[in-house]
This record gives sequence, structure tokens and C-alpha cells, in this order.
Amino acid sequence: MPVETVITSTFMALVTVVGTIGNLLVICAILRNQRLRETISNYFVFNLAVSDLLTVSVAIPLRLVEGFQPASIPCSAVIAVTVLFDGLSRLNIIFISVDRFVAVKFPFEYISYMTSIIATALVISGWVVMTAFAILPLVGVGAAPPELLQQNHGLCFFSTNLSTAYLLIFLIGFCLLPVLLSSLINLFLLKASHRQMRVIRVQFLTAEIPNNFATSATNVKALEEGNNEPTVNIDLQNTDCLRILQLRQRKVLRMVIVLVGLFFVFVLPITLIDLLGALGYSHVPPIVAKIAVCMIYTNAAINVFVYAGFNREFRKTFAQIIQAGRACFGSV
Repeated sequence: MPVETVITSTFMALVTVVGTIGNLLVICAILRNQRLRETISNYFVFNLAVSDLLTVSVAIPLRLVEGFQPASIPCSAVIAVTVLFDGLSRLNIIFISVDRFVAVKFPFEYISYMTSIIATALVISGWVVMTAFAILPLVGVGAAPPELLQQNHGLCFFSTNLSTAYLLIFLIGFCLLPVLLSSLINLFLLKASHRQMRVIRVQFLTAEIPNNFATSATNVKALEEGNNEPTVNIDLQNTDCLRILQLRQRKVLRMVIVLVGLFFVFVLPITLIDLLGALGYSHVPPIVAKIAVCMIYTNAAINVFVYAGFNREFRKTFAQIIQAGRACFGSV
């Protein structure tokens, strides 16, 4: 057995274990914590955890079995499962980004725009669309021509087993489009966050300065000239509140960078390989393609932690679940 096959298979098995535990932890946290269940955005986080859980617990094991015993499982079935669960993850990223966009752009209308019924409808529609799209090659629509299948050298990749039209629709509609939309939305959210922080800072200053300097022309002049030590005692409570808001803004910034960065790092390589392969311009060595496949599966193992890791309520619930598990096993 080739060394690269052993290494990639071992890595994918590790991703299966870590991803299964992590996504189950997120699912249990949402089911356990009522406050998490009442948050509309967590409808999509929950669905993301489910789709990623199925990716690491079903799609990866199927690919491993197909790699060791190619005749045991049809490659078409492995690809169909991968398309289904991976496409669902991409749709959930769009849903989460749009949900946050609506919350920031229309804060007063958010409750009426993004209800539990609408969120549930989006989740169900995502499953219906991706299921219908994934099974098309199984019934002969979107499968590669027979002559191409005979020349794929046993490689179970999108570019060697799917038609060019089908592959382009999947790569553009369910891979590149989510990257573009989520990037644009998160850039808007980042700019909106900076703008809100400037507004809050101005409001604090305009609320404090009149109260403390209304009768002091000297201090007003000192502020205008940039004096760093005006004779004023700004309300510490408001200052602390501003500091907390600034910390939250930095968290949003870090989350945006992590979200977009991880998506590009883990998803873009295999997307470009398959896209170039569909257009007939790619001759990537098999080991490079296998590494790219491992990367996109890794994204399914860490996807949820990006969203949940920046939420204190999730972290607190994680700790409760782990503590309860330890107590349960400790009493056995």
C-alpha cells in the first residue's frame, strides 16, 4: 500500500473522530440550552452541525472504504453523499451570513423578517435542493461520459466521475458563490461594526462633555487643543461599557477573518482543482488531489467551532456537558 494512502487515510480517520465529537457537542449544546434554542441564528448553526456530522461520520468512512476496497462501494454513491453534505454546509454558511446581515442592516425589522418559521423553511429547502441535486448523477444526469470513466484510473474524484456541466454548476453555485457572498456580507458587517463603534464613542463623549464642561470654557479649549489631561472625571461605568463594546467589536473582526480565511484555505484548493479539471486545464498529481480532499473534509470537522467558539453561551454549555459526562463515567 502506498505511503501517501496510509497517511491520508489515517488523517481522514482522525478528522472523523474529532469532527464527530465536536459536531455532536454542538448539537447537544443547542438541544440542552433553551437560550441557544431560542436564537434564530442557531437554527442554521444546528443544521450546519448536522450536515458536518454526516460528512465526517458517513461521507469520510465511505471514501475510506472505497479507497481500500474500490469494488465494495460505487464511487458514484460516495460522490453523491459528498455533494449532498458538503453542499448543505455551504448553504448553511450563506444562511448564517444572511441572518447576520439582516440583523445588522434591519435591526428593528429582524424579528419579523427572520422568524422560526422562515428559518425552518430555509433549512428544509436547503435539504430538498441538495438532495435532488446530489441524486441526479445516480440516475444518469450529470455523470461523466463512459469513455471518461474508463480513463479515470480508479480515482474517485469529482472531475473524473461527473460531467463538465454538472461539475461547473456545483462548483460555481455551491462552492464559489458561497465564498463570494459570505465574503461580501462579512465585509459589510465589519464596516458596519466599525461605524457603530464610532457612533457609540461619539455618543459617550457628547453625553459626558456637556455635563462636566458646560460651564468651563477653559476645559473645552483644552480638549480642542488636544490636551491629554483635561480636568474632568468621565463616568467610569460608561468607559467600561465602551471598553466592553470595543472588545466585542474585536471578536467580530477575529471571527470574520477566521471564517473567510478557513473557508478559502480548506475549500478553495479542491474547488480550483475540480474547476480546472472540468475545463480540461488541470493535470494535478493524485497525491495533491488527495491532500485537497483531506482539507475540505477538515473544514467539516472545525466549521462549527468557528461559530460556537466565539459564543460564551456555547462554551458554558460545552463545559456543562463535559462535566456531566465525566460525572457519568466516573460513577460507573
